[in-house]
Amino acid sequence: MNKIFTFMRESSIARFFIPLGVILIIFGVIIFVINMKNKNYLKIEATILDTKVLEEAYTDTDGNHVDETYSVTIEYTVDGKKYQQTLDNVSKYNIGDKMTIYYNPQDPNQITQSKTLIIPIVMIIAGITAVTGGIVSIVNAIKRHKKMKEQERSWANGQ
Repeated sequence: MNKIFTFMRESSIARFFIPLGVILIIFGVIIFVINMKNKNYLKIEATILDTKVLEEAYTDTDGNHVDETYSVTIEYTVDGKKYQQTLDNVSKYNIGDKMTIYYNPQDPNQITQSKTLIIPIVMIIAGITAVTGGIVSIVNAIKRHKKMKEQERSWANGQ
């Protein structure tokens, strides 16, 4: 039973990094797929019509400052037709400010604020790195476990 606890202790890094890596890979792939669907979206400038505080600024329990988040109503024109949308969880904008958005040319009501693939690619790479680190940790734990068994056998044989 002691060997099981020892192995569990030795593999704790792997038990953390492998699930973390898998989660990062899954979310990275999901965001990558979403952003790939948005790759044909066209860039346009939108005008801020209204802004409301969604969440007040605060200091969390660790003493970190968290800025206010806002809900903004934007207006943009595609092919002479005006569209209005509300975006939540954005930084501060004033009425009349310009914001870059991307819209679906087949349905201008579908918009996004970003088309970057950097974030999902970084998440996938970080996930692969975490899984690899976890696997290396397991291999090292198995090696240490085998070495401990060999040492116990040599002690049992009086060497």
